[in-house]
Amino acid sequence: MAFSCSCVAGKGFCNHIVALLYQTAHYLQLGHKTVPAPLACTSDLQRWHRPRTQGIHPELVSHVVVQKPTTGGSSGVRSTLYQAYSGPFPDPDLMAAGAKLHQVQPLPLIALVLDGLSDIELTPSKFGPVPRGSPMSYHCPPETSSDITLHQLSPEFPALPLPLDRALSNLSFVPTLHQQLHLHSLQVSPQMANEIEKGTRQQSRCPAWAQLRQPRLTASRFREACASWEGNVDPEAAAKALAGQMQTPAMLRGLQMESEVLSIYAKLKDVNVMSFGFVISPGAPHLGASPDGRVYDPSESPPFGLVEVKSTTKHDALQVAHLKSENGSVSLRRSHRYYWQVQGQLAVTGLEWCDFVTDTQANVYVERIWRDNEFILKMKNKLDLFYYNTYMNVYLE
Repeated sequence: MAFSCSCVAGKGFCNHIVALLYQTAHYLQLGHKTVPAPLACTSDLQRWHRPRTQGIHPELVSHVVVQKPTTGGSSGVRSTLYQAYSGPFPDPDLMAAGAKLHQVQPLPLIALVLDGLSDIELTPSKFGPVPRGSPMSYHCPPETSSDITLHQLSPEFPALPLPLDRALSNLSFVPTLHQQLHLHSLQVSPQMANEIEKGTRQQSRCPAWAQLRQPRLTASRFREACASWEGNVDPEAAAKALAGQMQTPAMLRGLQMESEVLSIYAKLKDVNVMSFGFVISPGAPHLGASPDGRVYDPSESPPFGLVEVKSTTKHDALQVAHLKSENGSVSLRRSHRYYWQVQGQLAVTGLEWCDFVTDTQANVYVERIWRDNEFILKMKNKLDLFYYNTYMNVYLE
C-alpha cells in the first residue's frame, strides 16, 4: 500500500498516517463502506457532564463568583446569603401548625403544604437544621473548624494584637490633606483590630481579608519594601509591584498543603494550632500581617505564639534556598525575606515567638524564631519611610 503526507515527516511514517489508519479501521468495525458525513453539533449527544479541563471541579453555589474572564481583581457577583432570621430554625410553632389547621373547615390550602412537616428528616447546615435533600442541605453545609486541639484544657488565646510596645512608634510626618484623610481611614482601635482578626480567619476565602490588605504593607512584603527604600531598586516600581502579587506555583502548593502540614507540625511539636485572620497594628495601622496560625505550646514560656508554613517542591533542606544547614541543624537564613516576614508578624501581633515550618518532599523542618526588638525597630523605620513617601502615593493614584 502506497502512502504519503504533506507534513515534513510525510515521506516516512508520520502520526497523521497512523491516525488515518486507526480511523479507517474504526469505520470498518462499524460497517461503513464510505466515510460518514459529519454530524451537526445539534445531532450529537450532549457532553455537558464531561469536564472541559481538569481545572473545573464541583463547588458550592455560595462559593461561586461570577465575573468577567478578563478581570484581574476579585470583583464579581457572589453569594451574599446570610441568616436574617434570628429565631429557631425551623420554627417549632410552624412545624406544629399542620395538625391544627386540619381542624379548620373548609380545609385551607396551606394545611396540605404543612401536612407531615413535623415528620421531615432534618440535617445540620450552616444556618441550623434543614430538610435532608434540600438545596441548603448540600450548598450550605455546617462550618467545620480547622483548629487542631491536642490539649483540651488549654487557656483561651489572648486577644490580638497584644498591647503595642515602643518598637512600633510612628515616624514624624506631615501629610497633605488627601494623605491625612487616607491615613485616618486606616485607623483602628484595639477592639476593632481584634474583631477584624476574628472576622477574617478564612483568609483568602474571605472578601474582607483582601480588601483590608490592599492599602497596607503586609508582613510578606516587608523585605522588599525595606530594600526599596535602601536604594536597591526603584521605589516607584517596587510600590507598583507590591500592590499586586501573582500567585506562584509554590504559593498554590502552600495553600493546598497547608492544613496537612499544620497537622503534621501539631503532632510533631505537641501543640494546639488555631486559625488566624488579618491583624492590624492600632499604633501603626498602615501595617498588617496574616500568619498561618496561632499556637499554644504548654511547654514554652510564654505559651502563645505563631506558626508560618512554607511549602516547597524540593526534595530536602539542602535544596531549599531560604534554609541553611550547620552542624546538622537546619535554620532560616536571616537575610532572607521570610525572616523579615516572621519578625514583622511578631511586631504587629505583639507575640514573642513564631515556629517557622518548611515542608519538603522528604521532611518537615521546624525552627522556633524569637522576637528581635532591635531588628524590628530598624525595619519599622524603613517601612515608615517607604510607606509615607512612596507606597501611599502610588496607592492613592
